[in-house]
Amino acid sequence: MATAFCKGHVQSAFRSFDKYIMEIILVALKDSLSLSIKLLLIILPLTISYEFLKHKQSRIERKRFAFIGITGSGLVPLITGIIIGLTYGAGVIIHSIRTSNINKKEAFLILFFLSICHAVIEDTLIFVVIGANGFVLIGFRFLLAIILTYLIYRSKLLNN
Repeated sequence: MATAFCKGHVQSAFRSFDKYIMEIILVALKDSLSLSIKLLLIILPLTISYEFLKHKQSRIERKRFAFIGITGSGLVPLITGIIIGLTYGAGVIIHSIRTSNINKKEAFLILFFLSICHAVIEDTLIFVVIGANGFVLIGFRFLLAIILTYLIYRSKLLNN
């Protein structure tokens, strides 16, 4: 009698354990699917935007930022960094610098500009939520980045 009682408890415990494991697996699958959809909603528009910029690069290249030392081929990594930031845009920026005819001086100027003015949309929205004026913030960041990049470009610091 005692053996049947123990056997019943053990079988019941295994059924509960199996049910618990199955519940964990289902929650993990649901959360994984949710995260995958969120990542897709972030990455897909960024990829499309990058391909659009790359396609329009010949038109963009005509608009030079020579006064701060950035040529037309440097505008794609610059615009990418301004819009999506350094963290998400790092791959695009590195790829663009490696595959374009961007020299070390221009790459430095692009990254210097981006160190001051990157992820403009995301950062601005964060500060607007806590009460900052978004237009003043964006304007100041762009103005500061342009002035300092111009000064570095015109200085003798980067001359070989």
